[in-house]
Amino acid sequence: MPSTADYHSASNNETEGTSGLERQTTAQQPQIGDELDNSSDSECGRSDNIEGSDIATSDPKDGERANGFCLGPGFINQESWGIRLLSWTWDIVLTALPLFFISVSIIALKLDQTAKSSSEYGVKVEEITRLGPTIYPILFAMVVARFYRNLARWHLERPGGITVSSLEQIVGSQSFASALERLIVVRASLLLGALILLSWAMSPLGGQSSSRLLGIGELKSTINSWVYYDSRVYQESVFKYMEEYSFGPEDIVTALYSASLLFSSNQPRKSSIDFLGRPKIPQWPSESMQDGNDAWRVVDEKALEAENDYYTSLVGVNMQGLGQDENSTHYEFELDSDYIHFNCSMVTTAQSQEDLERIKFPADGPYAPDNLWKAYNKTMRTMTSYRQSFMCIPVYTTNVATGGYLLYVSQGDPTGFSLSVFNCTTTTIDLRTKLLCTAQGCSPKKQRRIQTAPPTIANYYKIRQDAVRLLFGEWPKMTPVTARASATDNYIANDKAVYGNQKTQNWTGIDTNMFSRRLTTAFNTAWDAGMDPYNFTKSSFPLPENPADFWTNRTNATITTIEPAYYVNRLWAVILILTTIFLQVLAICGLVLKCLIRGPDILGFASSLTRDNNFVPVSGGSFQDGARRARSLRNMRVRLADVQPRKSHGYIAFSAVPSAPSPGEDNDGDKEENQNLGQLRKTRMYI
Repeated sequence: MPSTADYHSASNNETEGTSGLERQTTAQQPQIGDELDNSSDSECGRSDNIEGSDIATSDPKDGERANGFCLGPGFINQESWGIRLLSWTWDIVLTALPLFFISVSIIALKLDQTAKSSSEYGVKVEEITRLGPTIYPILFAMVVARFYRNLARWHLERPGGITVSSLEQIVGSQSFASALERLIVVRASLLLGALILLSWAMSPLGGQSSSRLLGIGELKSTINSWVYYDSRVYQESVFKYMEEYSFGPEDIVTALYSASLLFSSNQPRKSSIDFLGRPKIPQWPSESMQDGNDAWRVVDEKALEAENDYYTSLVGVNMQGLGQDENSTHYEFELDSDYIHFNCSMVTTAQSQEDLERIKFPADGPYAPDNLWKAYNKTMRTMTSYRQSFMCIPVYTTNVATGGYLLYVSQGDPTGFSLSVFNCTTTTIDLRTKLLCTAQGCSPKKQRRIQTAPPTIANYYKIRQDAVRLLFGEWPKMTPVTARASATDNYIANDKAVYGNQKTQNWTGIDTNMFSRRLTTAFNTAWDAGMDPYNFTKSSFPLPENPADFWTNRTNATITTIEPAYYVNRLWAVILILTTIFLQVLAICGLVLKCLIRGPDILGFASSLTRDNNFVPVSGGSFQDGARRARSLRNMRVRLADVQPRKSHGYIAFSAVPSAPSPGEDNDGDKEENQNLGQLRKTRMYI
């Protein structure tokens, strides 16, 4: 290697004075070939230097100040077997690490559209993808930096060598920022620099793709199953035998009816479920009474909440088979039900006995009253203290199957004689309702009228008619009887406080459509309360062990489960796989290049500047890599200085700093050496 002075003397642009300086310097510097030829006679060959690592420190007593540091000969890569094993193990592990992200991508693809609850490793993959933007760039930097470093070392050992600009660009590309800086500063190999930048730009792309790989969405799964519900057509009413009713379930029925009216003033009246959480069935609209059987109507839930539409009863339908443990499970099914519909109109406001006597109707038996006065007088005689606020007189035709009508008589003035009389025709309406049930409750969605065959029960209509007649007699007494308006009257009148101890209701100008609807709800609430009352407190959504023993009807339900599930963004999955494959290729190439490299690693180390440097008194040690050379010269102090401070043109070099003399030692030599090193100045010209 020619000296710096030799290199500059070849230039025709230097001045004559400078050339003379160069020639003088050239004469002072020995040629490297002469140094190698005389290496056997150098200090490195002396026995007092340990091979490969020991340093002969400068000491004027032993004459080594002129010789400087002497590094003995040795073999390339003289590290211990333990260090080499750890180094190769780390290189192999680093080469295999990109396979981890490829595996994560494949596992994530298998998780696509898989419910979180059914995945054993989904949570771990989810956590890994969250850490992707942190882990992936670190791995990418280690792999790519090793590849470019080994690529530069391999090119440097090839017979043809490598250009300085390319070497500078490759060695300096240890990160995206350094690669961009070298591309801007060196400006000698733009294509190579652009390719290196492009490779580094894939690092954030891979990190972001790993974080966007796996997402959480909703997964719908649908199955069919049986749902059991209470079909009240086949149940026997407790009002069939009044003796059994009075000494049996009367307290339960009146409590259920009173509680339903009490809760009606709160949200449950507007809700689609009763106070026990069972679904309620809406009434069929009056304007749709003549619609065909196949005409489905959409239930107006807002009208039900605003009480513009009404439910058939405040008592819901007993149901079982609904697993309501999951908030995301929906049950869609149809159920059949019926209710007694009342269509009422005001007949008169009676002020006297004559007014009541003029209202006649067929007598139900030889001793039954045939006009309203007789019926009213008979009812009043049964009351011991207070008069009940209303009474119901059912009137039936000869054809019991077609129903009849009801005279609803309500007390107007408790101190005087004032009765409001309503004539209400009755109709049994059969409905099929589509319900949607969730963990929050059930709500009706669609409805249509149906024609159902009468139950195969002997004298079904007669038995039902008798039970309804007896209920009409008990209905006014199902709430406390006082000289004021009953809770039933208050509910029918749309009074928000059904148990507010109000005076009797004034029915003048009442909306008969509202009256009919609310009377329908109140009466069917009392009727439904008398259907299997002992099981009301036992009702629950879970399916019993033997449903056939308890429930009389079933329907096929479509069960839709909506639960969190993993969804893979396939675009980001492809980007992550391609980026990681590219990273894996660089990892393998980096390992292969390391196997092909024979020389020491001197690129990028500050200690490499002491190699073959005439201004650093170090001889030998050419086999050492940068790290080992730094350990060998760890006590040497160096600086960047002007090594020709007395000349007209300075010379900048990486130079060793003379060591401080020991106490009592002659320091004339040190002073002379210090005078040969000058400070760098911006105003001075350097060759």
